[in-house]
Amino acid sequence: MTIEITSDADLPKCLNTPSKQTTKARQLAHLHLGIPSKQARGPRPQGFFSRTVIVTLQDGKDIVIQFRPEPLDLEPFQVARRVLGAAVPDVKVIQDEELECEGIWVYWMTCISGKTWLDGARGKVSQTRVTTLRSLGRILSKGHVDDSSGLVVDRKLHPHLERLLASEDPQIRRFHVVARDLIGKLDQLKNLPLFVAHFDLNDVNIMVDDNCEVSGIVDWELSTPLPFGMGFCRIHTLAGEFSEKKFHMPPEFEDAERGFWQEIWDGIPENVRSHANPEAVQIAVTLGTLLDAFQLEEGKIGPYNPVVVDALPKFLTYRIPLIRGSGSPPYSE
Repeated sequence: MTIEITSDADLPKCLNTPSKQTTKARQLAHLHLGIPSKQARGPRPQGFFSRTVIVTLQDGKDIVIQFRPEPLDLEPFQVARRVLGAAVPDVKVIQDEELECEGIWVYWMTCISGKTWLDGARGKVSQTRVTTLRSLGRILSKGHVDDSSGLVVDRKLHPHLERLLASEDPQIRRFHVVARDLIGKLDQLKNLPLFVAHFDLNDVNIMVDDNCEVSGIVDWELSTPLPFGMGFCRIHTLAGEFSEKKFHMPPEFEDAERGFWQEIWDGIPENVRSHANPEAVQIAVTLGTLLDAFQLEEGKIGPYNPVVVDALPKFLTYRIPLIRGSGSPPYSE
């Protein structure tokens, strides 16, 4: 189980205050890079599974030092960076025996410029949502991984659906019919190209510049390549939003959603697009939506968000623009 940091008090004494974290981060940055630092700051909010410090070096460059209570799997970062380039942080281990003895692992990362989408679009999200989603689509369109979807379908997606179908939880049982239907269609996903898929694409993990164009995406540690379309299932809450525990479609929803998909389709290479059958992509988006609501944790269905589950019947009626055409709404009533 992933170790959660509920407060700084959960950390060893040498790191149990923001001041201690920034001091240690500056020391490690100097030792690792050989360049003294000018200052350091901790971003707000901090993550649930790490403490992050942004260190500004004497040459003006920002880097990230991250303290974590368990080792980080670097492969998802490496796979994503290989295809998406500088939009994904480069991550390396910093060996520190003293901290490791205290149960803390340290990582150095390149710093993605800008602010989180949450902060960067504050007070103007409606005016900038189309710009943000179009630029996000351009980045994610580069995410093709040169591998087969077949093994992913058989080893990850099929077992995940089987666990849903085995559940006696009344909230999950509501979606057994959908899960059975999707199991019968899984073979269609084996012909789709494989694309990197961020595990938790949201307004805190998406970074934007002053114009609200996406500058990068952070927190890739639980991500994995999936059949094309599955990784775009967060379109519901990127173009739409939850307010007072209800899903809402703002006036700019469809312009933002269509713009996102347009950039995806325009950006993928022709030889990849030819394998992205729209009907199969629709299945992938629907499957991604269902599995995203009921994620696996340690091989079991983890705690789920009841607000998302309440919106799931609507989300499952969603049709991508290539399927619904120009005259139909994104969701069925």
